[in-house]
Amino acid sequence: MAENKFSSLQGFKLEDLLSKDGVTFEIGEQYYDDEDEEFAYTSFAQYSNEEMLDMLNMNDFSDDEIDKQETNILLHGISFAKLKKKMTSLIADQKVMKYIKQKGVGEVIPNNAQVTVHYVGYFEDNDEPFDSSYVTGRPRTLRLGQDLIIPGLEIAIASMCKHEIAVFWMHPDYAYKAMGCLPRIPPNAEVIFIVHLFDFIDNGSADTYYNLSLEEKQSFPNVVESVKHMLVTAKDHFAKQRIKQAIREYKKVVDFLDMVKLKDDIEEEKIKKLLSRTCTNLGICYNKLNMPRNACLACNRVPIPTAKTHYNFGKALLSIAEYDEAMNELQKAHKLDLHNQCIKKAIQQTNMKQREYLEIEKRLWKNCFKSEENKTKLTEFRKAARDLCDSVQNNIVRQPLPEGFTEEELEIIREEAATSGLNIVRHIRYGKEIVYIQKNNA
Repeated sequence: MAENKFSSLQGFKLEDLLSKDGVTFEIGEQYYDDEDEEFAYTSFAQYSNEEMLDMLNMNDFSDDEIDKQETNILLHGISFAKLKKKMTSLIADQKVMKYIKQKGVGEVIPNNAQVTVHYVGYFEDNDEPFDSSYVTGRPRTLRLGQDLIIPGLEIAIASMCKHEIAVFWMHPDYAYKAMGCLPRIPPNAEVIFIVHLFDFIDNGSADTYYNLSLEEKQSFPNVVESVKHMLVTAKDHFAKQRIKQAIREYKKVVDFLDMVKLKDDIEEEKIKKLLSRTCTNLGICYNKLNMPRNACLACNRVPIPTAKTHYNFGKALLSIAEYDEAMNELQKAHKLDLHNQCIKKAIQQTNMKQREYLEIEKRLWKNCFKSEENKTKLTEFRKAARDLCDSVQNNIVRQPLPEGFTEEELEIIREEAATSGLNIVRHIRYGKEIVYIQKNNA
């Protein structure tokens, strides 16, 4: 088996952990920061609470009179009769009806597929759902065509595409029938389900996948096939400005690529290209959300950087006032794409921001008041500090302060920062303390 030659795919063996010398893990500290849990990929957490509340908002069904009274109409606030007016029937007798809240991607799922869904079920006039996968925090995975769920839900899910969110109404004949299931399910109850289809595996693939060994599941062909579908989904999220969902999907791709066991240099080169594409796009997403340190981490993982990689790395570095490093990345981008106007504009902006900072730095040093006779410079020093805060407010996430100020001078800068709604933070980097002015959400 060929040895993995780049760090992002390297692992360790049990014998390494048991050796007398132990194992040393190296973590790059230059742009290290704890990743935002909101974007962490897990197989169970796909939406934040805020996103779920937004998904359950049923303004699509409200009429003008209701709109005048309320801005957020939840499902339990609308009659099923009103819901059905906006729905289309899935079967001839019109006893299972559907409304799409969020369009999916790709084709409708095949018969007898294995699906992964989140769902919420309501009875009419009930404030609380009678059933919900969100109670456990885990989506439910099941096989269609196995009589494991009520007939209406089987028909409903079989009509969906990957990543679709839809509302379904079901007549009692396709739900819990005339008897119900007391005390929880009343007799002859109409039901509504909101279903989010995360993923599916067709019948043949589902059978094949579960018969694979762990080593086979980590093989290059099996992982790459899954990754291709994930990249299409991430691209669709990004195109529809669902940036958080795109981030989760790209992080999921990175996790899959990291677990591949490579057989030869050809597979390694293909994995490098996929990882480069994924991490570059991840950097773009983080820049879109103004999260430059996360963008730096993503771009720093790219094994084969392109002009797009260097450009987005440079933009992220500029946002945290790393002017020299930003210029270095942007110059690399310019060499790879000489006629790109966005790169040229970013280089000009970096030059301008660095000149502005250096000018303010000179003013601060010129007007610092370390001795009694220089205390008359207090006003000018405070004005320079205020201008420094203004520069942070304008397209910069954070700005390191020059070294050597007294505590009294730092207090003046802290006062001006507070007035501008900024924070003063201290951070250990390269073994020494650096003081930053930064925005509250940085």
